[in-house]
Amino acid sequence: MPIRVASAPCSYGVFEITVDRPGLPAGEELARVMAEAGFEGTELGPPGYFGQGPEVGRMLAAHGLELMGSFLPLRFSRPGGFEEDLAAMESALDTLDAASADGTKPFVLLADAFLEPDRLQHAGDIENHPETWLPPDRAQLLVKNLERTAARCRERGFPVSLHYHAGTYVETPREIAQVVSAIDTDLIGLCFDTGHSAFGGGDPLAFLKEYGGLVNHVHMKDVDMNRMAEVRAEGGDLVAAWERGVFCPLGEGDAHVGECLDELLRRGYDGWIVVEQDRVLGPDEPFSSAVADGRQNRAYLAERGL
Repeated sequence: MPIRVASAPCSYGVFEITVDRPGLPAGEELARVMAEAGFEGTELGPPGYFGQGPEVGRMLAAHGLELMGSFLPLRFSRPGGFEEDLAAMESALDTLDAASADGTKPFVLLADAFLEPDRLQHAGDIENHPETWLPPDRAQLLVKNLERTAARCRERGFPVSLHYHAGTYVETPREIAQVVSAIDTDLIGLCFDTGHSAFGGGDPLAFLKEYGGLVNHVHMKDVDMNRMAEVRAEGGDLVAAWERGVFCPLGEGDAHVGECLDELLRRGYDGWIVVEQDRVLGPDEPFSSAVADGRQNRAYLAERGL
């Protein structure tokens, strides 16, 4: 199967934390914008944004888009909260089932929840703040609950990836290595994210060379490390980084996305590549700027044969 290219609502400023802000389009308008840019699929985004149940699949299909994934964060390391999140996940899987019009199951991208204040504050600089690291008992709980969740997704027929992510307890190369060494990699693959690899202090290309055999899903994003340094110097948190545009158009940052793409092709990767330019639109930043970046990102990949 050839590589297919998708987008995600977060590339256009649509996050769970922003979905009620003014200036963002309705779900069907965003689907139209993605399709016009040349994307073949999209992730689900905030629950309900693209509609409910079967109407999601029908609406996306009407624009030539496939629902190919959903990002699901859970409080894996918290004894209180995980069971509640697990129940919510079952509801999300019901939605994905109903929205999969042709029976193709979307990828479930499991991530640790990003809601701990100290982790959000020091995201991108975690190794310099050992006071934010998980104690061993919670690290073990994280792995146990991650495997339990992945097993449940697999039981329901969904392909599963672990999405390491800024602001979570699986952010830095050290944390990723600890989790990967502990989990059953026959149960859950890895979502290779170029931007979050760099943001967390790693080398995306080195990550791919080390863990490439476990990668079953790809998020392609770039990151401007100079802007990131500015945010850190000002004491800004993860949301400030999103608002500053730390995640920039493909090829304009420091995540070596071109080299990573070459390595993926060399390895024969044949899954989805999802363009994710995580962003929070500022008060004076129009939605049209995100639309322009979406077209630019798709053109960047088209120029490279995708």
